[in-house]
Amino acid sequence: MVTKKAKKTVSTVKKSSATTKKKSTAKNAKKTVAVKKVAEVKAQVCEQIQQETNNNSYVIIDHPVEGETIYGDNYVLRIGASFDGYVEVSFNDGEWQPCRFASGYWWYDWMYYKSGNVKIVARLVCNDGKILKVSDIRKCKVA
Repeated sequence: MVTKKAKKTVSTVKKSSATTKKKSTAKNAKKTVAVKKVAEVKAQVCEQIQQETNNNSYVIIDHPVEGETIYGDNYVLRIGASFDGYVEVSFNDGEWQPCRFASGYWWYDWMYYKSGNVKIVARLVCNDGKILKVSDIRKCKVA
């Protein structure tokens, strides 16, 4: 048999537990709000840094020059870029190909190309995979 005293104790424990849960929930809500605010500020700072980096970043196709006619069976592209990551190049909206870095420039050894008009684009990619800058389209002709 359950005595009145035992029932009263159980009732007190339930009330105490409910009050503790309410306080705990309120604390958790405050923590969640604080964490969200920190995350928002962090995101704003990261975005600002990204914009500043993008403003200072550059990628330019030096060679071939606009309208150049390319002869032979291979050609080496020279690309100037800031030191914010790595450079890739694409021909006629094709797949992006990695360039190599040497002597202060990015280079691409272009071989086995077909004759005709070609559109070349280079892009600067930061190490985490985000695209920082894309060059202007460079048009040339392969003879």
